[in-house]
Amino acid sequence: MTRMRLKTGQVATILNINPKQLQNDVDAGYVRPMVAGQGRGRVRLYSFEIVVQLKVLDILVQAYGLERQRAATMLARAWPPRFPKHTQVLMIPPAVTTIAEGIDLEPIRLPLGGIVASTQQRVNGVLKHYHEKTRGRPAGWSKQMRQALTDVSAHLQDVSDEQITQEMETSRAMRRSRREEVASHSWRVVITGGS
Repeated sequence: MTRMRLKTGQVATILNINPKQLQNDVDAGYVRPMVAGQGRGRVRLYSFEIVVQLKVLDILVQAYGLERQRAATMLARAWPPRFPKHTQVLMIPPAVTTIAEGIDLEPIRLPLGGIVASTQQRVNGVLKHYHEKTRGRPAGWSKQMRQALTDVSAHLQDVSDEQITQEMETSRAMRRSRREEVASHSWRVVITGGS
């Protein structure tokens, strides 16, 4: 399990988050993928340990109400240098602040053994049923496109180039006026909503 390499879509499915959230966590430096794909079409790969770290991060944010950056910082300080396969409890000490001076604050104790076990089950279930979304045009697209053009071309036999150009300009003008109307309406809402 520790040698596992999971793609972004798989990790997002395991954690039940949006892939964009995972990308934001990587961009912010909260986690670092095993293989950091750069550019369009490059694949980022994540280890099981990273998935567990992300699960703990989400627990700190959602269950304990910590702000994501603060939770990531606390987790980075508390996470052991070697993956804690057999550690049952992860203790996250409170941040050092002057406001808590002289007060004994309890660390956050997380059942890491349980988190690892539940993540393991989730990974197994997702890998069993996960299918990568296909990219690009669907199969048979070119045939459907040719058929659609054939169907339309019969109706355009008697239409001149000038008529087509005029229709396109009219359509663009209507879209432009709708955008301007929406923008001016949004501006009025902002002005009236602020008072």
